[in-house]
Amino acid sequence: MKSTGGKVVVVDAGHGGKDEGTSWDNIKEKDLVLDMARMLKEELESLGITVFMTREDDTFLSLESRAEVANEINADLFISVHIDYFEDDSS
Repeated sequence: MKSTGGKVVVVDAGHGGKDEGTSWDNIKEKDLVLDMARMLKEELESLGITVFMTREDDTFLSLESRAEVANEINADLFISVHIDYFEDDSS
């Protein structure tokens, strides 16, 4: 396995706050992707990677402010987590 030491990753849980993303019943994308982003952060940190989150709670952030996080810390990688929905095939 390649060395991960010293790498910095920004994990962006898409949507948040007033921007709910897609939804099904009472399940909102913004909530699911935040949970997924937290799990991803934990996994990456277990590999020795430094992880910054764009949001840790149900907060709205503009696209520009999300990019600023990565640019300010000179991140090696930016991962934006989303769940897409296709109306003609919800599977």
